[in-house]
Amino acid sequence: MNWRIFYSLNLAIFTSMLGMGIVIPFMPIYAKTLGATGVSIGVFFASFPLAQILFMPIIGRLSDRHGRKAFIAAGLLLSSLMSLVYVYAPNILYLTLGRFFQGIAVALIIPISTAYVGDLAPAEKRGELLGIFNLALTSSIGVGPLAGGWLSDTYGMALSFYLMGGLNILAFLFVLFFLDETRSPHAETQRPPSYRELLRRPSVRGLTLYRMVTAIQMGLWFSFLPLLAVEVLLLSQSRIGIIMATYMLVNSLVQVPFGRLADRYSKRLLIIVSGYLSSVAFVTILFSHGFWELLLISGFTGIMGALAGPALTALAAEEGKQGGMGAMMGVLNMALSVGMMLGPVLAGLLSDIVGLRPLFGFGAVAGGLGTLVFTWLTTEKRLAAGGKRGVSAR
Repeated sequence: MNWRIFYSLNLAIFTSMLGMGIVIPFMPIYAKTLGATGVSIGVFFASFPLAQILFMPIIGRLSDRHGRKAFIAAGLLLSSLMSLVYVYAPNILYLTLGRFFQGIAVALIIPISTAYVGDLAPAEKRGELLGIFNLALTSSIGVGPLAGGWLSDTYGMALSFYLMGGLNILAFLFVLFFLDETRSPHAETQRPPSYRELLRRPSVRGLTLYRMVTAIQMGLWFSFLPLLAVEVLLLSQSRIGIIMATYMLVNSLVQVPFGRLADRYSKRLLIIVSGYLSSVAFVTILFSHGFWELLLISGFTGIMGALAGPALTALAAEEGKQGGMGAMMGVLNMALSVGMMLGPVLAGLLSDIVGLRPLFGFGAVAGGLGTLVFTWLTTEKRLAAGGKRGVSAR
């Protein structure tokens, strides 16, 4: 295990995602200032995962063959350039195009970085190391809204976008000078499985479906919870920043201990418990009436997300170790992108009909059903029929 490379990568990801975290909670509010409706806000948020759906399959397989470093560096550079597009966008169409290209950038950064960690991590510490990686990822997005709320209220949103660009340039330099090249250990010895072959495995289908429905919930959380807080609960942008940051910061604090838990106990069980309890938390949003209630829901949801995160990624890494780590992480992140696209689009359509609050009931139903299907797909009987060892034993 090369710890220098591992922590260099974590530092780069933390820096890049800190820049994104500064602006993410306020993007729907910014879109409103450019004339966006509920539907166009949904399309705006959907453009980001749509780009990932289109490009992740290609990027994941190319990184298995040609190495990870160049793809991560290119994504960081592209993400920094998108900050200028956001600042100077004259209308929602240009803003949506910028969001699409940032989706390509993140498709180059996150799944390839996760595959990089999967390449490095020994099996007995995979949950813990992926928990540390998730800590770098989620803590940065958690700290970002705290700074972004203050910057937005004090200096306007343009400064937040410039800061996002500068932080991504800094992360690009970290990768360029401190990261070594690596590639899948199977790149020269065997053909990695195709996406069709991967999705024939019941465990992979279960993992991807679960990731998709939890992403639907995340899409609702980041795209419409700020609007609920502003338009219905009349909260300030600073308080919205605190709510959004709480989710990510609490999530970050428990990533590493939950990663160790995933190394010792049933990863499948941790995922199932997280899925059902997260859906219950979404139901409570229907009855929330103020800042403190949303803050408690945010913290609890963050804990549940962290309970599943390292276990889910560790199971995906076990699948990837059979050949095609980049392809496997691409499949998992593509499922996330599908959910992040479907969530805002469906919610945008529904919001113009039923309002904002009922959207979170839709998120609860989606999460509960997705967890139920994951449970069924990953039973010992289903896995044996697919020629796989039981997930619950891992």
